[in-house]
Amino acid sequence: MAGNKKKKTKVRPLLPRPGARYTCFGDGLCCTDIHGIGPLTKKEVAQMRRIDRKSAGWNDDHDDYMLNTAADGGCVFLMSDLRCSVHAQLGPEAKPDGCRRFPLGLVATPVGGRITTEHRCPCRTMGDRPEIRPEDVESSISDGGSRPIADRRIKRIPLSAKKEIKFSEWEPIEAEYLNRLRGRESLLAILDAEPFPALRGSSWQGQAEEFIGARDGSQFGVAMAWVGDTIGALQNGRSPRPPGRPWATAFDRAQARSPKAGTSREVFGDWIADEVWSLKWAEDYSFALARAELATRLKIAEDICTRLRGSGARADRAAAEAVMMVEVVGESDFWTEVKDRMRVS
Repeated sequence: MAGNKKKKTKVRPLLPRPGARYTCFGDGLCCTDIHGIGPLTKKEVAQMRRIDRKSAGWNDDHDDYMLNTAADGGCVFLMSDLRCSVHAQLGPEAKPDGCRRFPLGLVATPVGGRITTEHRCPCRTMGDRPEIRPEDVESSISDGGSRPIADRRIKRIPLSAKKEIKFSEWEPIEAEYLNRLRGRESLLAILDAEPFPALRGSSWQGQAEEFIGARDGSQFGVAMAWVGDTIGALQNGRSPRPPGRPWATAFDRAQARSPKAGTSREVFGDWIADEVWSLKWAEDYSFALARAELATRLKIAEDICTRLRGSGARADRAAAEAVMMVEVVGESDFWTEVKDRMRVS
C-alpha cells in the first residue's frame, strides 16, 4: 500500500542551514596538502591531461586517480597568486567535480537537499561572508548542468545503537540543538556527552602516540602532531611544546581581510552546527556516538585554541586554525579507526 512505502529522499528544494556563511576568497588553501587533490574520474583525468599531460594519474597512496602536486605539495594548477589556472583560463565548469564542489556538499533528505560545508577552509571560517543562498552555490553542487548531485542520502536517524527515528521526528530535535548552538551556552553542555569515551582495544594515550608518529613532512602531518600532542596533554596534564602552525600563511591572508574579530565560541558553534546539519555521521554512527566524538574533537580544538591564543593569535583565528586541524584529522582514516573504537552506551 502507498501508505507503507518508505519516504524517498530528494535534492530539491535546496536547503542551506540558517546562519551558515561562505564565499570563496581564493585563499588557495584547498589546493594544497590538506587532502589528496581528488579523486578524479577517468574522464576527468583525460580532460586534465589535455591541459597538461603530466597533471593527473593514478596515486598509490590514495589508491585512486588524483591531480598531481608540485614540490610544495600544492596542486600543479595552483598559480603563484594562489588562483587555479584551469578556473582562470577555462572557467569553473572545466574543473574536476571535487574541486568545483569543495567546501560545499549536498545531502538528500525526505524534505530536500541540505547544502553542507566543510570547515577546513578559512573562506568558510573567517571574514565578512554572506549567508549561503541556493542560487549562489547550485552550480558548484551540480553535475555541470542543472542537476544537483547528493553526496549522501539520509531517510532515518539513528539516535542511539538501539533507537532509530523518522526524519520528521529528528527535525524538531535538531532545531533545538541548532538554536542553542547560536547562543552563549557551553558547547559541551549542549552536546551533553563526555569527551574521550573508552576505546575498544586501545587507549587515548596510545592513539596520541600514533598520531604524533604519523608526521610525514606535510602540513597534514603537523596537524596530526598537534592533535596527538593535545590528546596526550589532556590525558596527563603536561604542557607540550607546539609543533609549528600548519597553513599559517593562508590564515595570515584570512586575518588580513577580516578586520573585525569574532569570538572563538562563534567559530566553534558554527562548526558543530554544520557537523550536525551535514548528517554525515548518520550514515555509519548514532547521534549518541556523534555527540561523544564531537565533544572529543571540540575539547581538543579548544585546547589548541587556548595554546594559539597564548602565543598571541586573535581569538577567531586561533579557533579557525584549531577547527582546521581537528576537521582535517577527523576526515582521515586515522580518526575513522578511533571512532570505530569508541564505546558509547
